[in-house]
Amino acid sequence: MTYPPQGDNSGQGNGYTDYSSQSGYSAQSAYGQGAPGQSGYGQSGYGQSGFGQPGYAQADYAQADYAAQTPSFAPAGAAQIGPPSNVGWAVASILFFWPLSFVAMTRALQVYPLWAAGRHAEAEAASATAKKLGMISLALVALLIVLYVVFLFILVGAAATAGY
Repeated sequence: MTYPPQGDNSGQGNGYTDYSSQSGYSAQSAYGQGAPGQSGYGQSGYGQSGFGQPGYAQADYAQADYAAQTPSFAPAGAAQIGPPSNVGWAVASILFFWPLSFVAMTRALQVYPLWAAGRHAEAEAASATAKKLGMISLALVALLIVLYVVFLFILVGAAATAGY
C-alpha cells in the first residue's frame, strides 16, 4: 500500500502559521506571561484598540435623541384600545364548568385578531361572550355546590328521622 507523499503538495506552505509576527503573539507573551505593560493573546489593554475594536475608554457610540423618539399621546378617539380578551374568565370556565370552556376560550382568543383586522364590533362581542360564559360557569358551580349542601342536609335529616 502506498501513501501520499508527505510535505507541501498545495504550494501553500507547511500548514503551520507563524503567530509570532502578529501583534500580541510572541514566545514571551504566550499565556499572558509577556513583558510588563503588554497583554497576551492579542488582547488590548484598557483604552487601547486591538483588532479594529474600540477600547473601553473610547466612546464611539452616538447618543440618540430619545426625547424625539418619545411618542406623544394621540387625542381622544384617534387611537382606540381594543377590548380585554377576558382569558381569565375563560380559564375560570375551564376550572369550574369545563363544557363551557371550549367556546369561552375560543372566543377569548379571537378578540385581538378580530380587533387587529378592523372588525371592532365582532371583537367586542367575542370579549363579552368570553366574560359571560366564564361568569355562567362560575354561577353553575356555585349552584351545584349549594344543591350538594342542600342534598346533604336532606339526606342527614332523612337518616335522623328514620331512626338509624
